[in-house]
Amino acid sequence: MEIDKDKRQKIEAADLRWHAEERMHANTAETAAPLTGKTPQRLVHELEVHRIELEIQNAELRQARDELETALEKYTDLYDFAPVGYFTLDRSEIIRAANFTGASLLEIERSRLIGGRFGQFVAQEDRAAFTAFIGKLFASRDKETCEVRLRKEGAHVQIEALAFKPGDECCIAVIDITKRRNAEDALAEKHRELDELNRTLEARIALAADELLRKDRLLISQGRLAAMGEMINNIAHQWRQPLNALGLVIQQLPYFHESGELNGKLLADKVAQSMELILHMSGTIDDFRNFFRSEKEMIPFPINKVIRQSISLIEASFRFNKIRIAFQTESDPIITGYPNEYAQALLNILINARDALVERNIGDPLISLHAFAERGKVVVTITDNAGGIAEEIMGKIFDPYFTTRGPDKGTGIGLFMSMTIIEKNMGGRLTVANTGNGAEFRIEV
Repeated sequence: MEIDKDKRQKIEAADLRWHAEERMHANTAETAAPLTGKTPQRLVHELEVHRIELEIQNAELRQARDELETALEKYTDLYDFAPVGYFTLDRSEIIRAANFTGASLLEIERSRLIGGRFGQFVAQEDRAAFTAFIGKLFASRDKETCEVRLRKEGAHVQIEALAFKPGDECCIAVIDITKRRNAEDALAEKHRELDELNRTLEARIALAADELLRKDRLLISQGRLAAMGEMINNIAHQWRQPLNALGLVIQQLPYFHESGELNGKLLADKVAQSMELILHMSGTIDDFRNFFRSEKEMIPFPINKVIRQSISLIEASFRFNKIRIAFQTESDPIITGYPNEYAQALLNILINARDALVERNIGDPLISLHAFAERGKVVVTITDNAGGIAEEIMGKIFDPYFTTRGPDKGTGIGLFMSMTIIEKNMGGRLTVANTGNGAEFRIEV
């Protein structure tokens, strides 16, 4: 639009100049003859018109000059404070012109920048590439682009040719891409880390799985050892009365011999009584040995039988602590799983309840077991009257190594083993909740 306006002003000025020359020629011809009549008045009028036209032209020229100065000032501000550094270079990389942004980018005053070589501001390792770029630029006169690093630490710039000027000069734009380059480098590093992670993921998963399996085996082993210790204690309780009885029988034999009462029948009776006690103790050993026998396949088994066998293993220990056990069943449900492992889970819960009753010195301690079928599952509940579990630890009691007793009284893996057996090995569910007088564990399989 500014160019059209300039053309229009030039055309109008030329027309005015042509009309003025025509009038001057006519006036010259007329002045050769004597001025008579109305001629002087007409000439004065035309001169006045020319004067007015010249004043209009002068006003338009002044307005055009003001507009040009304003446009030049705006262009200068846009050039100097543009977000991009602008430089004019010759073939020798000499800086002929630069804006303030470019001088700030190179960290030098603009007055000291003009006349210097641009290459001196480029990092040493990139100067050869920059010189090659300038040579190619002037040879092809195409809008080439390159990236170099400045001497400023970590500063990356992108250089792009904009236009060529007469006298073998080129205008270039220099854009600071340090942040973008750093972001790209960081992203590339992340990609490398991700590739390395993906490359080693399978091996690390296998290693982690082996470590988890090792820890599970260790926990199971510790659980077995703890259970064995508990079972040895139960065997001691189971054997204490038979051993006392056997000791009395043996001690009676010398007395009967000295008194002359020992005969064949009495000796046979005492031997039979001793063998009965020994067989009972041997049966106890078989019960505990069967309990620790590993099972490889899941089999159907009656839940009531397993519960009664589990109670028989700890009955003496509970009797010693004056704890009553009540077992109620509504039928004889059958479940599929590992009977010995189920018995171990049940024993861990019973022993935990026994310890709580003993620690809190509960009067008339009682543990109740109830077996029944519900919605296609076999449910066994174990309820005690030990006062319940504190709410702040309710969510932790199934965690490995968690115990409210000291390390000398418990390992904290009994209930964790019970949950592992019921939920992981047999696909069931083990939960706990407080009742009015104590805690209730619920096993669903």
